[in-house]
Amino acid sequence: MDRREFLKKLVGVGALYTTGAAGLLLPKDVVAATSMADFWARDRTINCKRADTGEKHEIRFFQQQNGYDLEAYRNACWLMRDAKDGNAMVQIDVGLLNLMYAMQEWARQSGRTNPVITINSAYRTPRRNATIEGAARNSLHMRGKAVDFTMRGVSISELEQMAKYYNVGGIGIYNSFIHLDTGRVRHWRG
Repeated sequence: MDRREFLKKLVGVGALYTTGAAGLLLPKDVVAATSMADFWARDRTINCKRADTGEKHEIRFFQQQNGYDLEAYRNACWLMRDAKDGNAMVQIDVGLLNLMYAMQEWARQSGRTNPVITINSAYRTPRRNATIEGAARNSLHMRGKAVDFTMRGVSISELEQMAKYYNVGGIGIYNSFIHLDTGRVRHWRG
């Protein structure tokens, strides 16, 4: 993706998420600690690790002074690559990064200590997706619009409540992780 395509994509995402459209709002306890304008204007950092490779990253993909950081975005795309199929990567939906940030920041503001996101699966090649039992044939994982994860110190039930509050896309609840995507709003249990 060149800079122009990246910026075009961000203009739409920024308008959607900065204004709090589509229900992407903070819960009441966090709103008390910070204003909505402040929340979306400040630096956006996600602290993540990958379950399969053990990689750990702190990615500041949005900076208050400069906006979205292309290099940090590329790092996020690399982190969320298909490490099980030749390290293939695609453009990860910036809205998905914003959703992950919002959920992690909610946990931080709610007093959770070091709520690191552990990514179980993000981008999947169509070839690998076809080998996963129960994976949707047209999975949003194949388009860089889905992630399966856990968060240290936050239960799956709490992640589910938060995701439902944001009302941004698909929420799949499994025994040991939550699936989030930026597709149409829907819920299921796996």
